[in-house]
Amino acid sequence: MPDLTINLWTLILGAVCGAAAVFGARRGNRLLMGAVIGAATAVILTIARGYF
Repeated sequence: MPDLTINLWTLILGAVCGAAAVFGARRGNRLLMGAVIGAATAVILTIARGYF
């Protein structure tokens, strides 16, 4: 039977990026702003992961 491995960093990254996208996309094109803010948060957290 195959094992299932869950990467907690991926879950944390997804939750934080999603929350940042929701709170940041208050005006303008919400879909575009949410995507940009979520992607920027993912890049920042991926870089910050190296320091933790």
